[in-house]
Amino acid sequence: MVRPKKPRFFEDVLLTDNLYPDSSLRPGVWRYRRPDRSDKIFRASSVEEANNIAEANNAKRKNYTKTNKQDATRPLLPYINYYIVEREKLSPGLKQKASWRNRKYQLQRFADVITTGLPHITREPLLHWWNTLTHHQQKARHAEFRKLFNYLMGRNLLPKLVYNPFTLSDDRPRFYTSEQPQRKSERLERESFWHIYEAAGTLGYPGLQIAMGISLTTFMRQGDICSLQLSSHLEDRLLKKVIGKSLNQKGDANAARLSWDTSSYDLLRQLIHRARILSLQNQGCPFVISHWPKQKRFGQKEHIAQVSPRRLIGMFDEARKLAGFTRPNPPTFHSIRALANALALEANYSREQIQTANAHSSVEVQKVYQDGHELPYSQVDIQFSEQVVGGNFK
Repeated sequence: MVRPKKPRFFEDVLLTDNLYPDSSLRPGVWRYRRPDRSDKIFRASSVEEANNIAEANNAKRKNYTKTNKQDATRPLLPYINYYIVEREKLSPGLKQKASWRNRKYQLQRFADVITTGLPHITREPLLHWWNTLTHHQQKARHAEFRKLFNYLMGRNLLPKLVYNPFTLSDDRPRFYTSEQPQRKSERLERESFWHIYEAAGTLGYPGLQIAMGISLTTFMRQGDICSLQLSSHLEDRLLKKVIGKSLNQKGDANAARLSWDTSSYDLLRQLIHRARILSLQNQGCPFVISHWPKQKRFGQKEHIAQVSPRRLIGMFDEARKLAGFTRPNPPTFHSIRALANALALEANYSREQIQTANAHSSVEVQKVYQDGHELPYSQVDIQFSEQVVGGNFK
């Protein structure tokens, strides 16, 4: 039961809610307690006048919103947040996409860069900021920022911009992306793969070894590999996966769905068997890739032994250094996919088979399905032997 408020008086006059005398008892000075528990200091010639001012503010408390001092230096931020809400309202599926979380972060960070009031934003500072970005940063932002500026300009919030600077029309001096930098990392050779694989074992990273093997045998990226689960992605000896990059770009209906038959694929079956044993050792971690950390930090992980893509790359970098790769641009974990492509060509698999394994859209078949039916999976026919990869994963 809530205790009733004790009446407060000043010079025999009842004070209204949230009104207090000045802490230093200065004459004619009063305090009004805001909803966020901060005090607004104001002057009034009498108790009655102070009560009237406080009552007027009490009437506005229902519409009170806490102000963020940083928002004053980021005039774009409220409008970006309005845009985000509108986008999610029109496309609810965005909330499930990891790429949308990244785009929201990029949009909100943009408010830290352009601090001019909306009526004063011109093309020049936008272009200056754009030219500071790398090719990949520009490519990741271009489409979403075009939508943002359509939203702002459609509401006449940017009067000094004649047209959307992120337009795709060539009859406007639009923002172009810079040239994609040439590949700098050294290509991964078969022998180098096994040197790094052995170094991972020396470091006590069996999860990394399994991840390297799965990348080589299935062409999967680290994000897809880290999200694999023993129960939900393994079904009747079939490994099934909706490819994450394709899902983010094309949506659930058109995403690439691939499957691998572990009953006939010896190397992949070896890796899944090792993953099951490792899962038991790591307190039943449901993920194919698991590693017991030195420090027990959950964060956003579903299980303490779950390995994030960033952690996987860090483990790979450690193993690569131990294996003796000291040149300026050593191969990365992603280089394993390039090695898999080279081995597939060497083993005389067709371009179409390799494109399917890479989940490239050029060979995707349009999926026609009825509501309530499961979308089909395309089986990957590429199966490497021990002779092709130069070893096994037992």
